[in-house]
Amino acid sequence: MAEAALKAAGPEEELTDGFNLIIDALKLNGIKNIYAVPGIPITDFLRMSQAAGLRVLSFRHEQNAGYAASIAGWLTKQPGVCVTVSAPGFLNGLTALAHATTNCFPMIMISGSSEREVVDLQQGDYEEMDQLAVAKTMCKAAYRVLHAQDIGIGIARAIRSAVSGRPGGVYLDLPAKLFGQVMGADAGKKSLVKVIDAAPAQIPAPDAIKRALDVIKGAKKPLIILGKGAAYAQCDEAIKNFVEKSGIPFLPMSMAKGLLPDTHPQCAGAARSLVLKDSDVVIMMGARLNWLLSHGKVRATRHRAARNGFERRDRGSCRRRHGLVRQRDARRDG
Repeated sequence: MAEAALKAAGPEEELTDGFNLIIDALKLNGIKNIYAVPGIPITDFLRMSQAAGLRVLSFRHEQNAGYAASIAGWLTKQPGVCVTVSAPGFLNGLTALAHATTNCFPMIMISGSSEREVVDLQQGDYEEMDQLAVAKTMCKAAYRVLHAQDIGIGIARAIRSAVSGRPGGVYLDLPAKLFGQVMGADAGKKSLVKVIDAAPAQIPAPDAIKRALDVIKGAKKPLIILGKGAAYAQCDEAIKNFVEKSGIPFLPMSMAKGLLPDTHPQCAGAARSLVLKDSDVVIMMGARLNWLLSHGKVRATRHRAARNGFERRDRGSCRRRHGLVRQRDARRDG
């Protein structure tokens, strides 16, 4: 295939290949670090990435590399990239990929894989496994790139999926043959895609804001709960101003620690059980009603919550909810 491409390109045309197109696509989109465990078929890719100026951080186990990538995504709001070998390495990294998805950390796991035509016929290729099918059950989105001219769009889709809506883990499957595919350098450059504003801010509807404000105004014992989404948003000053101007006590979840100090006069951390039990309106900022908050099953006469965060409708489909007022008569819970 490479020889045919060389002949078709002509003697004067500059060429590029899958290795360089992947590197160029990552650099074009601001990716600077790769977390990886070197091995077949990604050894040369990692060597070339380092030579091209990317920082390659090597680990002894793919799970650790994946965790590092996911945390990098959490801290920077840009997807951390983990690169693994096929089959065993892919499976080792899968735990971190699922962890990133569940915890809303933007991450991309790129794995080399065996050739599709051999795997699909189950002929026993080197480290044969349908990795894409396995990954789909564990992450927000999963893609496979088969042709060099599609590398740009594959990287772009992975980046957008990782950070848009509710952030999460994305899997990108790159068969070994892809790395060596050759095409014209000009055509290759034109095939690259730079993602612009992958996660645009969404303004809540005026009616939703008014509804939330009306509920808050009528509260006698309001409470603000700060979740990891509030920390991920990196709008610390806006949150601080809202808390202090409203005078409402706040309760930070573990991943929101540091947004405001625990010594703040409005921090209710020392009275967590009391405020959760007695509050009549709860303003949730980037938090979820999961097991850490007893799934919202607070025993109170009337309990309302104004939510500001992400809610997953189904795997891979997200919508942002701002100021949506929810109320429930807890007496129905028995």
